[in-house]
Amino acid sequence: MAVLVRLTAAGMDAATYDQVSTQLTGLVKTQPGFMMHVAYPSPGGFSVGEVWESRGQFETWFNENVKPNVPGVQHEVIELHAVVQP
Repeated sequence: MAVLVRLTAAGMDAATYDQVSTQLTGLVKTQPGFMMHVAYPSPGGFSVGEVWESRGQFETWFNENVKPNVPGVQHEVIELHAVVQP
């Protein structure tokens, strides 16, 4: 089942996101199950939303690539009922 993942990095600004994302963007595009990534400023930090085909695919990516490179990032995984793509 597809999932929406909301990640929040307290204290992160756009410049820091841009620096970290340069390392990770190319990699995430090739990950099995990755569907979409968005990033936006949020109160007190920066947030990311991603859609993945499954929780397991996201968790593998997160544990191997995000967690070691973005200290203190928090995430929430929400199971989706529907995903509509063009």
